[in-house]
Amino acid sequence: MKLVKLPDTELEIMKVIWKEGSPISTSQIKAVLDETRPWNVSALQTLLNRLIDRNFLKTFKDGKNKCYESLVEEADYIAFENKSFLERMNHSSITKLVASLYESRNITDEDLEELAHFIEKNTGGTDD
Repeated sequence: MKLVKLPDTELEIMKVIWKEGSPISTSQIKAVLDETRPWNVSALQTLLNRLIDRNFLKTFKDGKNKCYESLVEEADYIAFENKSFLERMNHSSITKLVASLYESRNITDEDLEELAHFIEKNTGGTDD
């Protein structure tokens, strides 16, 4: 399946579904979303239908409730977004990304140490 970049409001809904787990009902989604700001049910339903059209969700009835199941894993979407961002903004160079973060002081020396440890660990450099 070909993924597409989601608008922020649709991504906000998907984050709830990924976090809470699926299947999940419309009212459960609304209750979580309402914790940060009030949501209109009809607007939420419109966005859920768009997510179905984009093949991110499937829906079914459970009694009186309309429920949703995720068709896209969160990790797959994050990988898609990260790859797209890296290509667009850093010419697919992770080094340029890290250098830019460091030069703009958005990454600390501790972050760099953690990244170095991650690289060592995942490339056979250490045994931890």
